[in-house]
Amino acid sequence: MKNAKKLLAIALMALWLPAGAAVAQPSTDDAALGQTAVDLDAKIKKSYLTFVSDDGNFRYKIDGRIMLDTGFVKNDDDNNDLNPNTEFRRVRLGIKAKMFQDWKGEFDIDFAENEVDLKDMWMSYEGFENTSIKIGNHKPAFSLNEVTTSRWATFMETSSVTDTFAPGRHIGVSATNYGKLGINYFAAATLFGDEVNENDNDEPSTYGFATRLVATPFMTEDGNFVLSLGGTYMRQTPKSDDGDEVKFKAGPEAHFLDYDFQRITLDDVDYYDVYGAELSGKYKRLSWQAEYMKNNVSAKNGGKEPEFDGYYVYVSYFLTDDQRPWDAGDAEFAGIVPTGKNGAWEIALRYSNLDLNDFDELGTALNDNGGEADAWTLALNWYINNNFMVKANYIRTKYDEYANGKNGSLNGDDTLDTFGMRFQFLF
Repeated sequence: MKNAKKLLAIALMALWLPAGAAVAQPSTDDAALGQTAVDLDAKIKKSYLTFVSDDGNFRYKIDGRIMLDTGFVKNDDDNNDLNPNTEFRRVRLGIKAKMFQDWKGEFDIDFAENEVDLKDMWMSYEGFENTSIKIGNHKPAFSLNEVTTSRWATFMETSSVTDTFAPGRHIGVSATNYGKLGINYFAAATLFGDEVNENDNDEPSTYGFATRLVATPFMTEDGNFVLSLGGTYMRQTPKSDDGDEVKFKAGPEAHFLDYDFQRITLDDVDYYDVYGAELSGKYKRLSWQAEYMKNNVSAKNGGKEPEFDGYYVYVSYFLTDDQRPWDAGDAEFAGIVPTGKNGAWEIALRYSNLDLNDFDELGTALNDNGGEADAWTLALNWYINNNFMVKANYIRTKYDEYANGKNGSLNGDDTLDTFGMRFQFLF
């Protein structure tokens, strides 16, 4: 509770600082330091509150998001007692800042589930052309689905394979660069350690490495046609607090249904490598995205070294005269800005697969299989304007006999039909 109060105080102070700077006047102390106070003008830019200096060298932007999720589930086995929730999936408050032209910083705190959770907390240097060097708590350079912000996500949740194998935010240092060498490219790499507040046992910090390389061989000047392909790689060691143990688990691609139906725990793990390939693109109203990931586990002392994999593919189409823009600087899709007074309407279909089963060389199933699942998701999204949107997802998930979840929350060979809705407010 004390930490939560401290973080809340920091957030409130940060929100006050830009407003104070907007009316700042030169002072004796400023003159002594050889500096002049900078006035910031408050503006609404793309429906977000910003404070900007006349020369553009200083900028503060308030970044908030509220996502309320609800839904229900139907399964084909009456013996499964599953209870969905209505929840605030995200309640974020953050500040993005640009200072002295070449320096940027961000802090982002999540208050969902009545807890305080640190998200983005970093500083970066942008003085080199098309290059960023970032240090702090942020997402490593891994997976298109993972690095795309939840603000602009097509579906309510990322695919199960991304959610299971991607590292999430860690404290580390990243370098990114983009440009054109015959074709447009994006390159990023991250060296990272523990998650925030992860190492509670004073154990040596663990380390990981991730990289993502993307080439965009086709991109028209008007942005109507884009074709991009890339690869990603990550090596990660077990968490500091977990010793040599690693857990992989996945739910039903609906967070309000809080069950891990697929899960496997491995002991004596030295490290694991995850390799991935991605394909994405768009043609006017139509866009598409796909990724495949393979996870190879390396064990200590001659232990088991299983391999897991998974993939997803989706297509999206706008019913209105809108399209999803491509951000070449981050090699990902950007936010939707509706062109009509009635907003933008989008339909999307995704298929995903995640296989956490481990078979021996003869094809015999081992006792600690994590299960395999295939999921279809149909989405209908209404982007009312820049700030408000409503999302509806219907998800049909088929589990194999080994996907019985923790404490047998499923009986195996189950099919779940899940319907979810999200009411989203960005500011």
